[in-house]
Amino acid sequence: MARKFAVGGMLLLSVVLLMLVLPGGANAAGTDPLEQVKATVSGILGVMQNKEMGKPDKKTARREKIMAYVSQRFDFEEISKQTLAGNWRELNTEQRKNFEQLFSELLKNTYIGRVEAYSDEVIQFEKEVFDGDQRTKVMVYTKVVKNNQEIPINYKLMAKNGDWFVYDVMIEGVSLVRNYRTEFARIFNQEQYTGLIKRLQEKNAGHEATKG
Repeated sequence: MARKFAVGGMLLLSVVLLMLVLPGGANAAGTDPLEQVKATVSGILGVMQNKEMGKPDKKTARREKIMAYVSQRFDFEEISKQTLAGNWRELNTEQRKNFEQLFSELLKNTYIGRVEAYSDEVIQFEKEVFDGDQRTKVMVYTKVVKNNQEIPINYKLMAKNGDWFVYDVMIEGVSLVRNYRTEFARIFNQEQYTGLIKRLQEKNAGHEATKG
């Protein structure tokens, strides 16, 4: 049986919580990364709160709508590139696309159940800090509040064509990308590209088998 990827549950939960912040006067998406994130979140919450979409026979459609919003805000190509780091340069175009497709599927499959199990977590947006004068990258600082506990979660976004896209998530200083990078580097070094792809396929197949 394939060894489980060493991915912290809280890191994955942090990705979910980005999508579950309760909107506070969210405006239409604009140049502000905070407002773009809030607009995406509002759309996801709208799907989750729709009673019609909550019916058992609408489960697949509901998941598809949620994932459509996720895809709009996450840059899976950049996440894939930074996760593989130096190994990314060794891959050809087809291999890169294949890895990106499987890796993004893994991320989506891993936390869709958590999205649907959302309870009473609330996110407080603290601030946004741009990286340099060009303002092409930004860190959005947030806190997850539940049961009087606060967990700092920060999101790295980059600008592309007037929009902002998440390319990493950090919880208490631990990076989602770095966490996967360590595990994938070990697999890549031992089993090469084909071994890593096989692991991803097996992981995704396991998620498909449990869907219902």
